[in-house]
Amino acid sequence: MTKQDDHEDDRRPVKPPVRRVLRGLAWFACALLLAFGVAALVAATSHQPGTPARAELTWAADEAARSILDDTSADLALLASDVQDLGRDGRVALAALLARDLEDLAAAIGDGSALVATIDDRTNEIGLRLADLPGLGPGMEARLGPDVRARHAAILAALESTAGLRESWARLTSGSASAARLAGLLSDHDAAAAEAARLGSRAAYDQALVQLGKAEAALVEASTLRDALSNAADVSVLDEWLARNRALDVALRELYTALRGSGGSVTDAVRTAAAAERAAQRRLPPDTRGLIVIMADIARGGLNQAVIGIEQARGRLDDAVAGLAGPWAR
Repeated sequence: MTKQDDHEDDRRPVKPPVRRVLRGLAWFACALLLAFGVAALVAATSHQPGTPARAELTWAADEAARSILDDTSADLALLASDVQDLGRDGRVALAALLARDLEDLAAAIGDGSALVATIDDRTNEIGLRLADLPGLGPGMEARLGPDVRARHAAILAALESTAGLRESWARLTSGSASAARLAGLLSDHDAAAAEAARLGSRAAYDQALVQLGKAEAALVEASTLRDALSNAADVSVLDEWLARNRALDVALRELYTALRGSGGSVTDAVRTAAAAERAAQRRLPPDTRGLIVIMADIARGGLNQAVIGIEQARGRLDDAVAGLAGPWAR
């Protein structure tokens, strides 16, 4: 083959199938570059309001909301302090109940009741302020940034901690009043029974029987109160105390009735009644430790649970206040 023939071969056109393949590759490369460019453009313009990527779109509303949330967070700290004080009053009330210090008990209940009213007012005020926060409502994701929405939700959840405080305090107040009344009735019984014994030893049997009537009436009322307390406290010790004192009252009544009938002379009926009275006396405790046990049993019931409920609410509020002072503090 000559050089001229080789030169002619170089000028021969590329076969059509090869040309089509090359053209397809070129178009594919162009399409790929175009796709990457469009994707970059979409990514640059697709950030929604209410996300960190487009914070400038919610900046004005966020600043207005943050100012309100700052004040609300401060009020929430005051609310937590109020609940802490309420827990202190609850513990004081329980201690006074166990010590049968009715004056301190009444003072603690009064202070706590005033605090409950303050807590209710402050909770309602915070709730109304949160409800009026600018930008809230359907579609708020487009108007408020995620940090503002999260802070609003955290404060709202913290407020729920106070929901049961009024009921807890009402339980403590009611239980304390019942227990204090019970302690008073038991003391009244002891005083009347002791006076009956004193009069009986002086042969004033009619007056002794009148005092026994007062002692028995105190036990009847105490028994009624016992039925109300049994739903929230262990009354087994109280039941035993009531039963033993009731037995002594019955024995004293029989003794003084027999002595009055015999004119003070010792008869078989008097001897039998006196033996029953001595046996009933031996079954009584030597001091008032039984009353302390009774008060402790009552305190471990509904009253203790009420104080625990208050302390749990305080703990949740303290955690919320600590959390709000962290990531959202400015």
